[in-house]
Amino acid sequence: MVSQPGALNKPEHSKINELTVNIKMLKVKSLLKTAAILTLLMSVANAWAQSEQAILENIKPVAKLCLVGQDCGNSRATASSASALAPTPVTAAVVAIAAPVVATAAAAFDAAAVYQQSCFACHGTGAAGAPKLGDADAWSARTEKGMEAMMANVINGLNAMPAKGMCFNCSDEDLQNIVEYMVSQ
Repeated sequence: MVSQPGALNKPEHSKINELTVNIKMLKVKSLLKTAAILTLLMSVANAWAQSEQAILENIKPVAKLCLVGQDCGNSRATASSASALAPTPVTAAVVAIAAPVVATAAAAFDAAAVYQQSCFACHGTGAAGAPKLGDADAWSARTEKGMEAMMANVINGLNAMPAKGMCFNCSDEDLQNIVEYMVSQ
């Protein structure tokens, strides 16, 4: 069959139509992917904004302390409002009951628990040359120097060990209880 100049035969025309359809499909797919990515980014931004709002809600002050004579925002604290906060027999009774509980809590120092929180990372693994819990040989070399020398190292830090082993709320007595716990294991 003789074709006219500039005219396309049927198979070539079909291929061009197929390519055009494929190009259009690629454009549609690309647009759908872009829309999906934008939707994902918007949902992430929304979640981030909501979590930031939740954080701000969690850390906002729950009250404002206002002393007698100070400006308390829209009102002034007065002696009469202060008398409303004066101790009553009920609050005195609560204080009397709570005092022994607080003293008992302070006396009930749990060396094993504090070891897990502050000491385990190094003394549980032997990191940076720390004597491992239960390694009698490693601890005997240190106990030979005496408890006073060990406590000086604990309180001031030694080599990679930071001062107080990062247990800054521990008293010297608490630290000694932890050392005694580790040596005894």
